[in-house]
Amino acid sequence: MPVLPLVYLVSGKRRANLLQRLGIATGFKKKKNNPLRIWVHALSVGEVRSALPFVQSLKKQKPGAKIIFTASTKTGYETAQQLFGSGKNSLVSLGYFPFDFYLSISRVYGIIEPDLVCLIETDYWPGFLHYMKQQRVPVVLINARLSKTSFNGYLRMGRFSSLFFSSLSHVMAQTPLDAHRFKAVGVPERCLSTMGNIKFDQPMVDLDESGILKLRSRFGIQEKELVWIAGSTHEGEEKILLDVFAAVKKNIPNLKLILAPRDPGRGEKLMGQMPFLSHPPVLFSALAGALVSENHDLIILDQMGLLAAVYAVCDIAFIGGSLLPFGGHNPLEPAMFGKPVLFGSHMTDFLEIADLLVDAKGAVRVETSSQIQASLEEILGSSDLAGQMGAACYNVFSGNSGAVTRTIQKMEALSFV
Repeated sequence: MPVLPLVYLVSGKRRANLLQRLGIATGFKKKKNNPLRIWVHALSVGEVRSALPFVQSLKKQKPGAKIIFTASTKTGYETAQQLFGSGKNSLVSLGYFPFDFYLSISRVYGIIEPDLVCLIETDYWPGFLHYMKQQRVPVVLINARLSKTSFNGYLRMGRFSSLFFSSLSHVMAQTPLDAHRFKAVGVPERCLSTMGNIKFDQPMVDLDESGILKLRSRFGIQEKELVWIAGSTHEGEEKILLDVFAAVKKNIPNLKLILAPRDPGRGEKLMGQMPFLSHPPVLFSALAGALVSENHDLIILDQMGLLAAVYAVCDIAFIGGSLLPFGGHNPLEPAMFGKPVLFGSHMTDFLEIADLLVDAKGAVRVETSSQIQASLEEILGSSDLAGQMGAACYNVFSGNSGAVTRTIQKMEALSFV
């Protein structure tokens, strides 16, 4: 509370949703009549994307229900707008999750009056959980995961962690390991299920051959060029990847890099870190028109919502947030297009998926610049190897679906919906 005014004073991004998160001007409409109201919450971009197949299936299974969807961050909210639509055509009623203050929570609760709360993966707060328990509203943790770091932290909290998690009505864990960890921090076994990962149920990006050709044209990709996409990168990773790119270009001169920072607003700053290249780097937002006539060795994707589709035009993908301990990002986005995948050793937020891809020989873990360079040159130098890895990735993506169906069936069995 003491630092909140300072944070919102210096951060325009946070200031933009201050009133909504305080429970003022939420944009939600007061509950009318008595339709089933389900409040689905996701923290930010990754969790919002994970929630899409769950929300779509829930809407299909319970057409009479009203779904209220909240995110905590501005980028998460904007992603939800893109995925679910807005206005009358939206799948959901969209807004921001309240701060964990009693007045904020009670104001939003008084408008929504949910019959069920579904939290996606993470972002559970003690005040919120306690308030929902007081109101006798079941709270279900969907696609639940507990990283090793978080698990150890909760263990150190001792009895408090048991009190904290006891406010959850049910935890639907991604893996048996996650379920074991939740049990160890105090979730009763009767309130635990292992459902699998709903990320495997994400819909295929709707791109036909003509759509892919248009994307290639927008990025100025020439017929014989090879394309490497480094997606969702974080500060500290780009310098490593750019140095690798400059080294690989000496051996594979027809290689193009599309660099997509996790925060597109960092694009301008990254332009100052570019290595010397024969063709100038450029921001994607600066490319004029639908067709690009001038060649660029390196394009920085500084636009939200495009990365998942852009993986369709690459020959190999690197998943950011994994060279340094940020937890990694979703490797299924390139896998659905049958692309070989590289990532670092810090894929803790997607450990199960990463392990499956590596075990299937569709992905390679790389920890150093030399390993990244060697893997790039080996895979890009062999179309047979690239094809085998891409097929293995696609098989992992397509062969592990069903978690959303199991989750909703379990919710029905528990009489939550």
